[in-house]
Order: sequence, then C-alpha cells, then structure tokens
Amino acid sequence: MAIFSLAFFFPFSQVVQAQSFTSESEKAILIELYTSQGCSSCPPAEAYLNTFKQNSLLWKKYIPLALHVDYWDYLGWKDRFASAENTARQRQYAKVNSQHTIYTPGFFVNGRPWRRSFYHRSPEVEKQDVGILKINLQGQKVKASFSPVASLPMSDSPVSNSGETLILNVAITGMGLKTEIEAGEREGSHTRHEFILLNRTQHKSSNLNWTLQLPRFDKKGAHQLALIAWVSKQNDPGPIQAVGGYIK
Repeated sequence: MAIFSLAFFFPFSQVVQAQSFTSESEKAILIELYTSQGCSSCPPAEAYLNTFKQNSLLWKKYIPLALHVDYWDYLGWKDRFASAENTARQRQYAKVNSQHTIYTPGFFVNGRPWRRSFYHRSPEVEKQDVGILKINLQGQKVKASFSPVASLPMSDSPVSNSGETLILNVAITGMGLKTEIEAGEREGSHTRHEFILLNRTQHKSSNLNWTLQLPRFDKKGAHQLALIAWVSKQNDPGPIQAVGGYIK
C-alpha cells in the first residue's frame, strides 16, 4: 500500500526528463479563473479558458490557471477539484482589490479583476519589462531564480527594498480532464477541463533563488501535466513574473 501511495502521488517521478522553463523579460499574463462544477454560469468561462490550449502564445505570453473553489459544494455536488486554499487565494485578491464579495466565474489577470467584453477579447499583452524567471526541474527537485530588470521605477520594482522577501509559487496543473456531474444545479451535464490546479506550494526567499520539492498531487485522470510558477510580494498574491510549460 505504501508503494502504491507513492506512485499515486508522484506519477512521473522516475521518468520525468530534466527540463528548464524560462520567461521572457516582458511580463507574462497569468490568467486565473475561479470556478466550480456546482456553478451553473461557469461553463462558458471554462470553455473560454480551454481555448488557450490551441493559442499560439500559450506559455510564451498567456499562462492560464483554473482554480476550483469549495463554496458551492453545499448545493448538492462536491467539486473534486475544489479546495479551501483556492477559496482563500480568491479572498486575498478580493481584499487587495477592495472587492466586497467573491463569486464565480471570476477572472483575474495578473492579480487584477478582469471581465471579458461582449466581443470575447483576450487580455492584452503587457509591454512592461520586469525580469526573467527561470525554473529548472529535475525529478522532484525544483531550482528557481528571478532576475528583475534594474531599470524599473522604485514604486514598481519587486525588490525596491534591500533584502525584500519574495514568494515563489510552484503549481502542477492537469489537462484533458472530464467529469460527469450527477447532482446539484448542473446534474446530468458533462464537463471538460484544462489547466486545472492539482496542487501548489509556496516558498520565500530574500535572495531571489529557491530550491524546493514539487508539491504532492493526484493526477485525477489528467492526460497531460504542466508546471506553472510565479513570484509575488508578501502583501500581494498577484504575480510579478510568471512562467509555465508542459512537463515531458
């Protein structure tokens, strides 16, 4: 049973290839969707996020992430992707952005609320140079470094104060997931999920270098996995820079 459990939570530990993920200097766009299988108005938002799977700028500019919250589970259907941690992160965003409530579907683009227009536009690519985030993956071990642009204004700089602590987030996401919903508001419906957050970990650093282990996770039937990482300040969960890519 112990051997089975380890294989269950680390499904690729013995076969993953050494890999590197490097951002551009220009700020990437982290698109976070807060959603729930129990939310009847969420499918169109999820379908939109799924389209990034075919976007030519996926991982280069756009980094999508679907975070399922747990506050709709009481409606009669427990979302198998939901977590209290995802709900807590959305509440953090609400506090930072002076929002009076949280809701689904809720988009945040680089930490700020975003609503799709009538013409279903995508978030605009930012033109600000912020620095390069590098991730090296070897088995379960992750090494990361962030090199901020020295020319940033002091008010915008992630290291405006000497020795300021930054937080590295490392997330594992799953693609090609399907669910048949058997109760609640969406009883009888089928869903297809991409970019689902399976688990994430956070680590602090005051020298812009990190060494850590991948978070444990359950594949939940994902056909493909990806790693997403971003750095943020302690008082703002929004990303300073982000990077991502498929795990080989």
